[in-house]
Amino acid sequence: MNKRKLMYSLLFLSVFVTAFGIYASFQKTITRADASRALVVQRESVAIYEKALHSKGTKVKGYLVKGNAYINYVSFNTDWWRIPIGNSFGYVSKKEAKIEEIGASRPEQVSSNFHGDAILTEEKTPIYSSISTSSKKIGQFDAHIQIEVINQNENWSKVNLGGLVGYVQKEDLQIDNGIPVLMYHNLFREEENHKFKDTFVTITPEFFESQMKWLRDNGYHTISLEDLQKYVEKKKALPDKSFVITFDDGFVSTRQYAYPILKKYSFKAENFIITSRTPDQSQPFDPDQLTTQALSMQDIEKMKDVFSFGAHTHALHDRKDAHTSGLLTQLPYDEVVADLKLNRKELPTPSSYFAYPYGNLNETGIRAVRDAGFKLAFTTQEGRVFPGDNPLILDRKGVYPNMDMEDFKNIFATSN
Repeated sequence: MNKRKLMYSLLFLSVFVTAFGIYASFQKTITRADASRALVVQRESVAIYEKALHSKGTKVKGYLVKGNAYINYVSFNTDWWRIPIGNSFGYVSKKEAKIEEIGASRPEQVSSNFHGDAILTEEKTPIYSSISTSSKKIGQFDAHIQIEVINQNENWSKVNLGGLVGYVQKEDLQIDNGIPVLMYHNLFREEENHKFKDTFVTITPEFFESQMKWLRDNGYHTISLEDLQKYVEKKKALPDKSFVITFDDGFVSTRQYAYPILKKYSFKAENFIITSRTPDQSQPFDPDQLTTQALSMQDIEKMKDVFSFGAHTHALHDRKDAHTSGLLTQLPYDEVVADLKLNRKELPTPSSYFAYPYGNLNETGIRAVRDAGFKLAFTTQEGRVFPGDNPLILDRKGVYPNMDMEDFKNIFATSN
């Protein structure tokens, strides 16, 4: 080996050793506490926030309790500690908690990366150090928090709080029954529906309003797709009786009927738009022109107080013939991605949410949807949405003309 090569080799080795030392030091001080140190609180209880913010409205996930040594913590920034809570993380103000030396041996730990059952807390839920209500209380979950638990027996479930093993009573928890995502297409009155009586996508405005009234009267409330995305990603629990309303195709009938009804009952909805069919100016409503009447950009602007607008392809909502699936599954990947990116661009506000035309999808189509930048995508498969679902293959609950109110109410039964 010549001198120059030897010099470069020694220089590389020196840089590597220095970098490794810095990395090891960083890991020790930032991502893992010293074995003899722990996070403690001085007040009886200290809030754990969903985000590293202290502003009004920041969600509280739970509480740390005085008298415990929390052994898994990260110095997130100059103002906040980050600790595991359930199967995710929360943030504790450094004004409320500090690091102290602990003389006792470190207690049993549980990883924050476990995968268990999705559960919702009904009320504020105490976390005990063992499977007994007389044991030490190590913390508390707030009400209506989504967590994952490892079931231990018929009465208790195991959780993680600040690196400590904790136990919660199952009677304080409820199974997460998932979120119904309703799927609609078109609304016509009986007397004006001359051409589309036999289509499975058309219901009457009267039936639609009776559904919305029942939902409002029974305490249901709509959530946004942004909230649904966080729910699927296990980053957010949703209140009981949450649901989503979606419309496919962007028909003018949603302006004529759905918009005023939804506004009347204070519900929000998502409308998936085929942008190649979207004119600039509004068109008069004509119930005989179902397939050619689409919402205009002018309509979309006026309806933003009720509707958000997602993507339904730019020009792929079509079939080569009646016996084949939609073009999204028939065309090469590059053509599909180009269309979907144009679809997002042509919307007044680029959307992260997509619905598959006809519900048709394949591996290429799913990959194209992902690579075009969509975060959630909806099929026409029957089912609810649950935490941890594949975000690009989400089920919905279709509402069809052959249904009655009992069928509709059954969508929301907890056994479905």
